[in-house]
Amino acid sequence: MNITIKNEYASAVCRTLGAELLSYKTAAGKEYLWQKDPAYWPKTSPVLFPYIGAVPQAVVIHGKAYDIPRHGFVKDADFEITEQGSDYVVLSTGATDFTSSVYPYDFTFSVTFRLEGPSLCAVYRVVNNGAEEMPFLIGGHPAFFCPMEEGEHFTEYLLRFEDENVEDLHLRYPLFDHDAVLYEHLAHRTVKLIHQCTEKGIRFDFPDYETVAFWTPIKKDAPFLCIEPWCGGTMDQVPNTNLLEKKYVQYLPAKEARDYRFSFQPC
Repeated sequence: MNITIKNEYASAVCRTLGAELLSYKTAAGKEYLWQKDPAYWPKTSPVLFPYIGAVPQAVVIHGKAYDIPRHGFVKDADFEITEQGSDYVVLSTGATDFTSSVYPYDFTFSVTFRLEGPSLCAVYRVVNNGAEEMPFLIGGHPAFFCPMEEGEHFTEYLLRFEDENVEDLHLRYPLFDHDAVLYEHLAHRTVKLIHQCTEKGIRFDFPDYETVAFWTPIKKDAPFLCIEPWCGGTMDQVPNTNLLEKKYVQYLPAKEARDYRFSFQPC
């Protein structure tokens, strides 16, 4: 089921399957989110929980092996609408027999999409319903058109950070030949994906995440770039599937909740 939210500045569409964001358009009708194409990538914005990355072998939690899928299972879960207004929607899912077989914790996971002026804000809320501390990895995976205008090219775009000591990253497809490019230790959790001449594009804020990764499919010259806020491991840790050894693993005490927010808007 698809749900549309809108205000005077923009509209967005998400769906209950996986709480996936499908579209973000300005009031003038300009689309910024990648529109699925299996020739490149059949997704738009999967939700990553409780694991991030490939799973070359079973995920180990406290010495026991579990068959958690790549990037977790929430991206494939059925969500229910628990609250809705004209400019926002809250979608929720939780533990099932299947999730309990691959992840031994009782949780509730909700996603709120809200338009705040021209900005689309996504809040992932994790609730630990159990009686013990719950470890997990969490992240977003939204894909943005790149280039964003006709006649432009992917290589004319760059990533600009607010940290003075972090240089602009000028996009080239070979940068992604070995998978995602990850940035750690940023003092400012903001990045812009912009054209090198016009400096138009999008601003992306990820205040509650430890790192941010950038990805486009390997050797496909795809016309999009994913901006992925993560709390969950680093690229060199992919072969290590011990959840508790992952850098930036999150721990949520029993009966507590925690929010993870990112947002974006045209700039």
